[in-house]
Amino acid sequence: DLAKISKKIKDASDFATSVKEVHTLVKSIDELAKAIGKKVENAGTLGDDGGQNGSLISGAYSIVSAVSTKLEKLEKQDGVSTELKGKVTVAKTASKKFTDTVKGASGDLGKKDASDENAKKALLKSDASGEKGAKDLIALNTAIDELLKAANGAVEAAIAELTTPVKG
Repeated sequence: DLAKISKKIKDASDFATSVKEVHTLVKSIDELAKAIGKKVENAGTLGDDGGQNGSLISGAYSIVSAVSTKLEKLEKQDGVSTELKGKVTVAKTASKKFTDTVKGASGDLGKKDASDENAKKALLKSDASGEKGAKDLIALNTAIDELLKAANGAVEAAIAELTTPVKG
């Protein structure tokens, strides 16, 4: 039935669009991490401003909190496969782990003059220890990548139904 297939394609496409939005938000934290220990200068370049990273960490925390909210909505969305919902749950768990880790390290991270070292441990995925959240960001990135791949796969599968001949 063309109407059912059309609805399935639209639902899968809407879901994938929402996942892409979440994916973009998560990836934006990598850009924020580039500003650790930096400030904007007159020439429009980034200069050194070490040890003033509290707002940067708060911004990343706020982004991941928004991601968590969006993932909760996706988890409750009708017409989504159990497999996709499972991947949403994994991503939601990873986002909560990051926010919990950052909250737990608020003595070091929750102040205006959070050090570059602590900010890197929280936001920089390449940080060796990652103990203040960066490890959790890696897990969140991995979960979001998997979710996006699965959501795109669902769209492709729904579209493929259009071209599959009906056995009669």
